[in-house]
Amino acid sequence: MNESNKKIILTAGGTGGHLYGALSLTEELKINGYEVFLFTDKRVETLLRDFDLSRIRIIPSGTFTNTRLIKWPVISFKILIGLIYSLFYTLRISPKLVIGFGGYPTIPTIFAAKLLNIKIIIHEQNKIIGRANKLMLNLCDRLTVGHLKVKGIKKKYNNKIFYTGNPIRPEIFKYKKDYKTHHQDGFLNLLIFGGSQGASFFSDIIPDSINKLDNKKKSILRVFHQVRNNEFERVKKCYHSMNVKSEVKTFFYNLPELLNNSHLLISRSGASTVAEVAATKTPAIFIPFHHSIDDDQRLNTIELEKIGQVIVKSQKKLDSNQLYKVIDELIEKPEILEKMAKANKEIVANNSSEKIRSIIDDLLSNREL
Repeated sequence: MNESNKKIILTAGGTGGHLYGALSLTEELKINGYEVFLFTDKRVETLLRDFDLSRIRIIPSGTFTNTRLIKWPVISFKILIGLIYSLFYTLRISPKLVIGFGGYPTIPTIFAAKLLNIKIIIHEQNKIIGRANKLMLNLCDRLTVGHLKVKGIKKKYNNKIFYTGNPIRPEIFKYKKDYKTHHQDGFLNLLIFGGSQGASFFSDIIPDSINKLDNKKKSILRVFHQVRNNEFERVKKCYHSMNVKSEVKTFFYNLPELLNNSHLLISRSGASTVAEVAATKTPAIFIPFHHSIDDDQRLNTIELEKIGQVIVKSQKKLDSNQLYKVIDELIEKPEILEKMAKANKEIVANNSSEKIRSIIDDLLSNREL
C-alpha cells in the first residue's frame, strides 16, 4: 500500500455519541500508520483536546428532522455548501477511504466521496439505523454495526453488513477496577450527565430529587453533574444550598475516570454511553431522550436492563419525587447496587476498532472478506 493509501477521512456529527467512536478508531488507525483527518461540525469545539486541530475540517450541514417545512430551503442550501466544502477538502487531502459515524454533517462528505469514486464505510452504533446512515446505505461499500441485529436495514444490503461492536475509548479500560459499594467506601460517587450537549431535564429534576434525601444520605454523596452553560450557576447553587459535596461542570474531560469511580450513574442512553457502561459494569439509571429519532435510545437499553445492570425510566412518566424514591432505595440498600454491578457477566473486549481497521485493510487491498 503506497503512502496515499494511508490517508483516511473520518466524518461524524459533532456530539460525543458520534465522535467518541470515531476518535477511538483514530487511535487504532494511527498506530497502524494511517493518516487520519476528521470532518465534523462546529459543536466539536468542547469535545476535542488531543486531536490535531490541523486535521479537523468543519463542514456546514443541517437536518430536516423536526424542522419546519419553511426552513427546508435553508437546510438544503447548507448541505449544498457542505458538499462544496467536502469536495474541496477531500480533493486536497486525496484519501483512499471515508468512514462515516452518523449524524447529518456526514451527508455532504459521504456524497463527495462517492462523486470522487472513493471507497466508503459507514458505522452504525445504535440498534436501529440512524436516518443519515440510512440515506447513505446505497453509497457505501461496507456497513459496520455495533449490534448483532440492527433494525431498519433492507435485506438487499445484508452483504455489506459486518458486525464489529462499537469502538470504546481506551481510557475507559485504563481506569477500570472492581466495584466497591458505597457502604465499603464510606461515600457514594454519583455521576450525572445528559450526553456531551447536556440535558436540561436532568438539571431541573435531579437536584430536587437529591434535596428530598435525609441529611445522613446527603452527607455521603459526592455528586459530579455535567450541565449546559446556561444552567451552571443555578445547579451549582442548588447543591451548595443543600450542603451536598458536588462538582458541577459544563464538560468533564476525565469522564472515563469518573465513570469507573462511580457507584451510580444517571444519564441518557446514547450508543456510546451504553457501550461504555457495559464495559465498566457501572450501575446506572438510564433516562432515554424521549425525542430521540425512532426511539433509538430506549432500544439501546434493552439488553442491559434485561440482565439487571441498569434501571430505565421514561422521561414522560418521571418526576423528582419518583426519582428520589429510586435513589433513596439504592443508597439505603447497597446490596442492590452491588447486584447491578455484578449482573453483566460478559467480558467486553476493546477490539471493535481493530475489527474495523481489519475491514479497512481488506477493502483497500481488494481482498474478499
